[in-house]
Amino acid sequence: MLGAGGEPISFARTVYSHGCADLAPAWIETAPLVYRRRFRNGKRIVEVAMRERAGHLVAETASALRPNEKRSVEAAIVRMFRLSDDLSPFYRQIAADPLLAWAAQGAGRILASPAVFEDVVKTICTTNCAWSATVRMTRALAELAGGAFPEPELLAATPEAWYRNVARMGYRGPYVRAIAGAVAREELDLESLRRRDCHSDDAAEEALLALPGIGPYGAAHVMQLLGRHRRLILDSWTRPKYRKLAGRKRAADSTIRRAFARYGRYAGLAFWLYLTRDWLDQ
Repeated sequence: MLGAGGEPISFARTVYSHGCADLAPAWIETAPLVYRRRFRNGKRIVEVAMRERAGHLVAETASALRPNEKRSVEAAIVRMFRLSDDLSPFYRQIAADPLLAWAAQGAGRILASPAVFEDVVKTICTTNCAWSATVRMTRALAELAGGAFPEPELLAATPEAWYRNVARMGYRGPYVRAIAGAVAREELDLESLRRRDCHSDDAAEEALLALPGIGPYGAAHVMQLLGRHRRLILDSWTRPKYRKLAGRKRAADSTIRRAFARYGRYAGLAFWLYLTRDWLDQ
């Protein structure tokens, strides 16, 4: 698999790039490695199995897709695996880096959702809670939509009682419902955050921070999924993991940022790769 600049893409490293990749309506199968996800195509829900075969990303379905469905799924997969991104400048930068040279073999693509809206909602579901609660909330969202991730219109029309009593989302429920409503009414265009001709990194961060339920951690997390890699994800997991790897008893956020500032627009990606190298055997 090759990226836009001819650089290698590791299917396994992309699938295991972050925990949200395994949240409903997607799941990971091992031995052999297969990434499965349910997509909504109109009124139909389609399950797609994605795997690497002979150096290519192959997507398979149990039944044939209509041409428009096929185009929709293919476009979604390109967005998810960030196949149009060019990480070759980053790979050249880390080629002789003692900490990150390993990543130039194909790591660094952060598996995204088909829609920015989904990534925003899932990010909100990771805040201030145990991972088991995140799994529960996202599973409830998929069940609400019949197995796929719900469209903004559905979440906007869903009563607050469902968020509170079924998904048990706590304070997050009104935030998700409000964002869904704004997207459904076309008052909020989250998809435009992918486009650098529409938003600089600073502007994208500002737009994300304006959303209810999205703070500095959430904005940095979503920006990584957008392919905007300058911001560092600093939270209750990344800080202690950094201290452990760096052999430090304490490290302020400013200290961590300085340690990765040399990577420039890839600082956040370099930080994430440094922390997650041990997630997958070399």
